[in-house]
Amino acid sequence: QTTENGIRYHGCDWSSGVFSSDLMRITEILGQRLREMERRLSDTVFKSVPQRIAGTLAAVADVQRSFGIGSPVPVVALTHEQIAALVGTSRETATKVLGEFADSGLIKLGRGRITLLDPDGVRDQAGD
Repeated sequence: QTTENGIRYHGCDWSSGVFSSDLMRITEILGQRLREMERRLSDTVFKSVPQRIAGTLAAVADVQRSFGIGSPVPVVALTHEQIAALVGTSRETATKVLGEFADSGLIKLGRGRITLLDPDGVRDQAGD
């Protein structure tokens, strides 16, 4: 049902400004989610599995740092299976790539956790 001021939905006039801050926040969140989905789709199409895994590790470490979580050396609490699901590959492939990163000294593997020994090197591997 339309009113003089705008659209009414469930008895609320959404154009009155009462809910404008809520609408702006919802719009902002939807925009962020859309950008993230576009980035992930682009990464899946144009990046290799090692680049996607490195990008995921770097992104998780960046989020932790922005929230003040963790130690000076970033530790990502994800299993190989979870990383594989995030980047769209098999667990076996993720394990192989993570092993290569560990062999090159970029990360240290632990049970259900990955320590980023060289966060800048991991970012370089991501190709961003």
